[in-house]
Amino acid sequence: MAGQRPGAGPLWALGGAALGVYLAGVAGQLVEPSTAPPKPKPPPLTKETVVFWDMRLWHVVGIFSLFVLSIIITLCCVFNCRVPRTRKEIEARYLQRKAAKMYTDKLETVPPLNELTEIPGENKKKKKDSVDTVAIKVEEDEKNEAKKKKGEK
Repeated sequence: MAGQRPGAGPLWALGGAALGVYLAGVAGQLVEPSTAPPKPKPPPLTKETVVFWDMRLWHVVGIFSLFVLSIIITLCCVFNCRVPRTRKEIEARYLQRKAAKMYTDKLETVPPLNELTEIPGENKKKKKDSVDTVAIKVEEDEKNEAKKKKGEK
């Protein structure tokens, strides 16, 4: 016993216990071979595969494509998304937009018609900026009737 060191006995026992716990954990992770047959692979996805509602894959793809195509056509018709094909069409569209902008700018500078002309038979004393509407006339009539009733009392 000359080769053993004093106090090394409990240390060896502790190391051996730790190694035993470690090996027990590793052994629990090992996969034991099974005698059951392997799981079957799912069938390959083909165009004849039934997806849902007894519809095949190509039915679903076709319906989805028609739906997307109809949305694109509707949006292009609503927003006039036609792309001009020639340089001449591009230049014509540019000149048309420029002329429309100039027209709207000129139109904004024109004063209202009632400022430009005098209407024959118009009461000169009653000079208003706004046109009387039916609602305004009804309110004025109600005020006049209320004044007459107060005067009679």
